[in-house]
Amino acid sequence: MKSHRFWIIAFWFYLGILLAISISAYLRVIPTEIARFPYYDTVLHFVLLGIAAYLSHLALNKRQLHILGTALPLAPFIVFFFCILDEIIQKFTPHRSADIVDLIADVCGIIVFTYLAERTSIRKTSQF
Repeated sequence: MKSHRFWIIAFWFYLGILLAISISAYLRVIPTEIARFPYYDTVLHFVLLGIAAYLSHLALNKRQLHILGTALPLAPFIVFFFCILDEIIQKFTPHRSADIVDLIADVCGIIVFTYLAERTSIRKTSQF
């Protein structure tokens, strides 16, 4: 269990940051200066959800689902589920908008960062 404790702590810390960003967007308290950067929203979707997939995949110790004889990583599906849920909520929120481009950026980030997590070795520490 100690072997991936770092990834569990990192995941929960990052989840807190991600929730703070999300709540800030719903409350419209994100600085407007960020809008000066072209495609900032798409880039942030790619990076923020990608990091969530990376950390959650390692925190879950690269756990997999076996569907029709194929092993698929579990964490990206969980992250994608919450991406879909957030886009649905945005559709019904007056000052937010659901966007397919954001969802595509989410999926691309999830795929790329899950690939990077797969290539990351989880050190095994000795337990005394």
